[in-house]
Amino acid sequence: MIPCPACGRSIYIATVTYDVPYFGTVLLTSISCECGFKHADSVVIGIKEPVRFTIKINRDTLFTKVIRSTSGTVRIPELGVDIEPGPASQAFITNLEGVLARVEDIVKMARSWAENKEKIAKCDEILDKIKNTIEGTGELTLILEDPFGNSLILSDKAVREKISCEEVAGLKAGMTIMEISGKSKEELLSS
Repeated sequence: MIPCPACGRSIYIATVTYDVPYFGTVLLTSISCECGFKHADSVVIGIKEPVRFTIKINRDTLFTKVIRSTSGTVRIPELGVDIEPGPASQAFITNLEGVLARVEDIVKMARSWAENKEKIAKCDEILDKIKNTIEGTGELTLILEDPFGNSLILSDKAVREKISCEEVAGLKAGMTIMEISGKSKEELLSS
């Protein structure tokens, strides 16, 4: 028996796996209780080759599909933005404009909390670069890295490359991984 975190009664747990295009096999979990508590989660089961996608965001690519798994890192170097996975990281499917909208929302929130003129000016500079890119007068670069290979940019204009073991070691995966192999980290990286 697993107690409900809200009321302590027994909770109902349902799990199912689905084959999802571009992601592979996904485990869906649903937890519910009579008291109204609910929680749902999805986890990509498979692990593929570590991958990095790079694409220019401009008027021609704004509607390019981006699939980010829970282990994917999104970088936009011109904005100084790194979106790294954490323990509560969620996967999403959007387009490049949608990624910019997510960043824009975060920057607007940071601007509202800014305590000095320099921080406000930096936020305004980032917001201007996003606006210019969406309007077609600017261009940004999006880098999507995934140590488990479950993220993807669906475009012939995206450059796809394998990530080295050294680069993978520097990425956050968004989860705790326990491996019992009898090998040290150095032995695993060299194999």
